[in-house]
Amino acid sequence: MGWPLAPGDRVRVEFWKFPGNVLHYFWEAQVVEVRPEGVLTLLPQGGTFHHVAKGKAVVLDHDAYVAFFPGAWYSGGPDVREGRVLEYYWNVQTPAEWTGTGFRQYDLELDVRCQADHTCQVFDREEFLAKRSLYPRLWVEEAEKAVEAILHHMRQGRWPVLPPGEPLPWMERI
Repeated sequence: MGWPLAPGDRVRVEFWKFPGNVLHYFWEAQVVEVRPEGVLTLLPQGGTFHHVAKGKAVVLDHDAYVAFFPGAWYSGGPDVREGRVLEYYWNVQTPAEWTGTGFRQYDLELDVRCQADHTCQVFDREEFLAKRSLYPRLWVEEAEKAVEAILHHMRQGRWPVLPPGEPLPWMERI
């Protein structure tokens, strides 16, 4: 199952919170690559990330690539500045739904961040555990599997993962 997209298309990326169906954060991205395994989008340096829940908008000082994989319980990719990977950010989520203008999914709290050398760390596990009882059982099971899938994805160096590089300190995130 693919999405009706081509390089150059503009998409809106929305992450929602459950329960309550509340918009958590969003950004406008450009499609840079379409493959059978997914779609790679770019929020370029100078683009704005809108964190609705925190009432903040951040203008990026780097390029943020995010790949969406049909049916997958995660999305993500490298943050890059001047051709150098700063880190990889992977979001655990419900599978991305195509809205006709972009991607919509529920954020399931868990995040995996990986340094340029592919060393990874799971973040926000306590937030996931606190909300676990609110999610449908299937979501909990798939979220836990998604963390392992992301780690496997990185170990294999699958698209859009780039060859290992020199690690940098973790990036500041809002």
